[in-house]
Amino acid sequence: MPHSNFKTPAWTTLANTMIARLRRHHGMPPDHDAEGPNSELELLFAKLESDDDVIPLGTVPRSPSRYIPARQVLIAIRLAATFGSSKVVERSLRCGALTVVRDITIADLSTITDVLKICFGEARWQIIAPDVTDGGLAKSAQSRMNTLITESFDLIEPVLILRADGVSLPKHLQAMAPTMHPLASISGDVVTTLLQSGHLSNQITSTNRLRAALPNDEVLADIDTVTACAALRAPSLQDALIKLGAVTARTAQSSCPRLEDITGDSPALAAARRIVDDLVLWKKGKAGWDEISRSILFYGPPGTGKTYLARAMGNSAGVSVVTASFGEWQSAGHLGDLLREMRASFAEARRKAPSLLIIDEIDAVGSRNNVDQHSSYRLQVINAFLAELDAISREEGVILVGTTNHPSQMDPAVLRAGRIDMKVAVPLPDTEALLAILRHHLREDIRDEDLCALARHAVGKSAADLDAAIRAARSDARHRRKLVDIAMLQDQLNIDPASENIDRLWRIAVHEAGHAVMSAALQLGSITSMQISDGGGRVYREAALHENLLSDFEDEIAYSLGGRAAERLILGEISAGAGGPDTSDLAIATGYAINIETTLGLGVEGPVWHADPESVHLSTPGIRDRVRQRIERAEKQADKMLILHRDTLEALARDLLQKRSMRASQIELWLRDIYAATDRKSIHALPPGSAPTVDAPAHAQRELPNSA
Repeated sequence: MPHSNFKTPAWTTLANTMIARLRRHHGMPPDHDAEGPNSELELLFAKLESDDDVIPLGTVPRSPSRYIPARQVLIAIRLAATFGSSKVVERSLRCGALTVVRDITIADLSTITDVLKICFGEARWQIIAPDVTDGGLAKSAQSRMNTLITESFDLIEPVLILRADGVSLPKHLQAMAPTMHPLASISGDVVTTLLQSGHLSNQITSTNRLRAALPNDEVLADIDTVTACAALRAPSLQDALIKLGAVTARTAQSSCPRLEDITGDSPALAAARRIVDDLVLWKKGKAGWDEISRSILFYGPPGTGKTYLARAMGNSAGVSVVTASFGEWQSAGHLGDLLREMRASFAEARRKAPSLLIIDEIDAVGSRNNVDQHSSYRLQVINAFLAELDAISREEGVILVGTTNHPSQMDPAVLRAGRIDMKVAVPLPDTEALLAILRHHLREDIRDEDLCALARHAVGKSAADLDAAIRAARSDARHRRKLVDIAMLQDQLNIDPASENIDRLWRIAVHEAGHAVMSAALQLGSITSMQISDGGGRVYREAALHENLLSDFEDEIAYSLGGRAAERLILGEISAGAGGPDTSDLAIATGYAINIETTLGLGVEGPVWHADPESVHLSTPGIRDRVRQRIERAEKQADKMLILHRDTLEALARDLLQKRSMRASQIELWLRDIYAATDRKSIHALPPGSAPTVDAPAHAQRELPNSA
């Protein structure tokens, strides 16, 4: 809510004095009502400056002019809000003082430098700022700035460092713990002070009403200096407020999703809501920053709504949203350009705090475990990225949200807690989630039973697919001058229930049920969800922790082959659905078998480790034979177990065929007898006096897609 009562900020006196100096510099008469000739800051300036440099109030300026550039006035006010008072300025002007103003945009850098020189005199600070060329940092900006900072240590003069977006401070400077001042964002107080000092001041009848008419600080913080000045360039106060409101409204509506508009109870949605609730409590002062989760990674197949969910978090929390990606950073040019753009995005998030920093396709950071011709380049990128993650973790106000399709490709150091606290899978929506989306958009247009049928046949589609189909169907209805109907949606989703291949779906259901039964029989964890569609099937398993024994890896191989064994048992022959890409059942089973023989020290060769197990497997006939033997033994084990539980296997497959997707509670109803029988066998097998142990479930979900 906008503030209804305006309380004069503590930095107002400093701001008025700086504006008075700008007026003198540009030939404007001093505003004695705003700042008298004997202000505290003017006395400070007189004390610090020599007689030749002091410019008494009212003195004829060097460069007469009829106006003050609006950007300089706005920057002067923001600098005053940054320092807070003349006492802070005085401390920074003492001999040996080292002060840093950070989170400065490249566009504001030259204006800030000009304002500092005008308002404080060139002789007071040694100002160090990066070089700018053609609107961007010069290629040598970082190295030159490091040199200037190092050379400044030889002098006793006070130093003021302007840290612009895209540059970092040298480590030896960080060790000195200089006084750090984030450049104050544009806020209601800043805009109010700006309007009071300009040509519209005589139209302000009530400061409280003016402050209440301005947008919220979170929205104002999202606009830049030029945009704010352009919006306030108006002949009347009313016009200025209308233009400012229009600009901020466009900014706020640039990404409109909210968590409140998303239905469902998925783990990803629950995690997003929890972070937003904690962030709101922190903003209200009811929770400490060290008491809330500050980073999360959403991972899953393309189109599942990971970025949509991240944007919704920012809008529901009422904070600024900064989006970035390695692709955007890389498009700036070579390595130095990428690192500059990376640092600029993190700096923007800090500047707009409280904020959400969303990094799409974060897996592009890569991993230092990959050795290739680009390893040196990747090493520098990862190290710089880790440094930025560590920097925002030490400061309050920035929530990091990463999205990826391939978390396994990311460097483990990036994924560790403290850098990314939470990792949550965002799977394709199941029948219930799809139905919730359809009801939200179409409950007034289409009967609920038709929506239920459509949701059932749409399993395998992403939320993005459904959203696009709904928009296209509505467009089709407008052009045909008809009401939107179920046939239009089926057409857009490429769904034809009449031509559905039930035999193929039954095979897929049997295949996925085989994995679920094997998981229960081998006590490998819990199956959290299952889905089937014409495009294939998926099983999501919350894996149990184990001791990394040979038998544990052999059980994983048997589990991976459970779908293949189920097809043989129920249908009499197998399909190629267990094979295919490197995420297929056969690929996973083969990977386990190869590692047993080449890297885990559990094979025939004993304690031997090979750097390139794939090459060893392909080039060594003996290892190839043993790998095949292990896989064949595991498949026979799966055959025997599924024969024991054939009735459950068929019943689960039939239910899955009917529902198309199942959640943990529904799956548990079919598997509980297997769990109970397995637990009884485990207890009977324990030595006398021993107690049964239960493996704790892992937090990360593992997706095992099958194309059968």
